[in-house]
This record gives sequence, C-alpha cells and structure tokens, in this order.
Amino acid sequence: MSRPFVIFLTSSSGWAARYQAVMVGVTAASLGDRVTLSLAFEPLRAFVEGSFDEGAPASAAAAGVPSLMETLAEARRELGLRVVACETAVRLAGLDPEVVGPRLDALEPLTSLWRLAQQGRALSF
Repeated sequence: MSRPFVIFLTSSSGWAARYQAVMVGVTAASLGDRVTLSLAFEPLRAFVEGSFDEGAPASAAAAGVPSLMETLAEARRELGLRVVACETAVRLAGLDPEVVGPRLDALEPLTSLWRLAQQGRALSF
C-alpha cells in the first residue's frame, strides 16, 4: 500500500543536500510511495532559477550521477513525484508566487504538507 512521504528540503548546504533529497525521493517513488518534495529557501531559489545542479563535485560526474533537474523531471513524469512549495516560503525566498507557481506541481500550505506527513512519513534536509 502506497504511503505519503514528504521531504522538506530547506538546507542551504548545497548540492549534497539536494542530491540526497532527490535520490531518496526518487527511490521511494520508484518503490510505490507517494512522494512530495517541498522546497524552501536556497533549494527553492536554485530550482526556480535553474541552478539546482550547480555545485556538484567532480566525483559526481565520474560516478555517473545524472542531472538532478533531469532526474526530478523524469520522476515527476513517470513516478508521480511532486515538487511543491508553500506560498510563504516562496515569498521568503524573495520570489513571486505567480512566477514560481507554474514551475511547481503546486503551491501547498504548510498545514496541508504537515497533514500529509502525518499520514505517512517525513524527512528534512
């Protein structure tokens, strides 16, 4: 039975945190969980600005690690993984919800994300 799994990605610790969140999310989605990746602060800005892949170490290319943006696009398309943000997080990141909204699967209130996490699991990076 599929359970909700919410990943809160708010860390500004760079590519490593983005990589870990994406790979855990894609793995869970590929095993049948309903994954929601909630972005805030620097990860949200990087996603919206198209710089989500920046900062990857040289060892990532040597290990054959694919683009995080491409991995997310495929997981969204093929596995139903959702990428969301709450409107307050969008505003705190200095972004316009009307511009950001179409790039995400949804603008979700934090209360909705919390309720979803209560039905399944949550992880924060």
